Amino acid sequence: MTNPTPISTTPDTLTGASVTNRTAAAKKESSDINTAKKTRSLQPTSLPELDIHDHIGVCGVRTDTRLLAEIAATTTPGRALDLGTGTGYIGLYLAQRGWQVDAVDISPRAVELARANAARNHLAVNVYASNLFEQTTGRYDIIAFNPPMRPDETEVSRILTSLLRRSPAISRALMRLVGERLENGRTDFLAQIIEEARQRLNPQGRLVLGISSEEAHFIATLPGVTLQNLIAIPGMVRQEIAVYTFQELV
Repeated sequence: MTNPTPISTTPDTLTGASVTNRTAAAKKESSDINTAKKTRSLQPTSLPELDIHDHIGVCGVRTDTRLLAEIAATTTPGRALDLGTGTGYIGLYLAQRGWQVDAVDISPRAVELARANAARNHLAVNVYASNLFEQTTGRYDIIAFNPPMRPDETEVSRILTSLLRRSPAISRALMRLVGERLENGRTDFLAQIIEEARQRLNPQGRLVLGISSEEAHFIATLPGVTLQNLIAIPGMVRQEIAVYTFQELV
């Protein structure tokens, strides 16, 4: 096992409307970074850093993982579901802050790794195998999910994805090239996640997703779904953290 790779534009000449667009984009990026920093400032500072090991075939911890966990943890601790847990980082981050956590993954390798990371950090998390929500029971106050780019993941695609995430520069380049095409193939998958999450959340519960802005706004058009917040992830392309709540359907 190896430790996750740390996440570490060239100026160009623009005129007229391009300058205005670039200025607006820069302001939005600055606002998103400030929001992310504010989120971090709300977290307890006396807790130790999690000791997380990763493994080929399981996506390692990157900026999106950390920010998703931090945003999920901004409310009073309750019962949480870390869906597609991978290394277990999000579930462990929540458990460290007093949440009762179920962490599930369809991959046996991920389940084994998440259990090992829980033991390594001396945290109690209920880690078990489940294809999305299939084996989960009861209701949750928070559901956190960083969905795969391909809903039809295979063991080979998991290995390739985990290797790509070790190189942020290559990941960004690929997302610029094929990110939109991949996202177009998971609209139905995300709609399914929304419907199942609605059935498993408590009335004031929240769903936190790592998705693109286009996907976030598509989900917000679904009946009874409210987009509470959308935060860009510094240093990542076509990836934001979206927070949703639900209204009861009549």
